[in-house]
Amino acid sequence: MSDLYLVTPAVSDAQAFLPVLEAGLAHHQPAAVLLRLVDMPASAARQAVLLLKPVIQARDIALMLENAPTLAQETGCDGVHLSASYTAASVKDVRRIIGPDLQLGVAVGESRDAAMCAGEDGADYICFGAEDGASLETVSALTRWWSLMMELPVVAQAQTPADLAVLNASGADFVMPSEQWWQQPDAWQG
Repeated sequence: MSDLYLVTPAVSDAQAFLPVLEAGLAHHQPAAVLLRLVDMPASAARQAVLLLKPVIQARDIALMLENAPTLAQETGCDGVHLSASYTAASVKDVRRIIGPDLQLGVAVGESRDAAMCAGEDGADYICFGAEDGASLETVSALTRWWSLMMELPVVAQAQTPADLAVLNASGADFVMPSEQWWQQPDAWQG
């Protein structure tokens, strides 16, 4: 069975999200949490990461920061996840920024070519997903293909709790439930 890789909603107020985070992590131990921050000044983003980071890392959960390689490196996150909308730098450039010790994940939508290029450019995992509107069947087929052909781990995005069984069967190393997981974690029990 695949490990869960949780994604937060876009966090604008870390203090308000803190009890939600604590309750969710008390309910389930994922392999990683992807922290999404809304566009905010650098000092506020830094404070948000520093507030939430201990809650996540104290449970031996990897903290991944979305689209903010410099902030991830400066604040001691475990890695960076580049969303499909990220265009600030290439995967190679981000790898140079964060160095070899931090994890680098790349969302590739439903593109085999983008997945292979991300792997060649230094990604530690790729993520197929529905954030670009890909169907469950497409994500499942891509995940199955990737897990049979490549050694790099694959994350598959799930839009509904029913998607978990399909993506687990497809060979996903990690399944990333939609951010609705935080409202109903019991529904996502695989």
